[in-house]
Amino acid sequence: MASFYPYLYQAALALCIDARIKAGLTQAQLAERFGQTERFVASYESGERLLDPAEYVAICRAIGVDPYELLQKAEKEVGN
Repeated sequence: MASFYPYLYQAALALCIDARIKAGLTQAQLAERFGQTERFVASYESGERLLDPAEYVAICRAIGVDPYELLQKAEKEVGN
């Protein structure tokens, strides 16, 4: 993974995926909410593709969670 903070990114991504699942959304349903394809969601959830900050915010909002709260939780998990 080409990220400067790979552990923080992985923790934030895991929390985002968990939030999607808890919200009862499939990858296809989430993709539809923010105008992307299911493949887009599958590619970032599998780690094949990195999210940029704007995408992360849009995805969190589409799920119905606060992106900043998730990121703060991820920071606490990795000790940053």
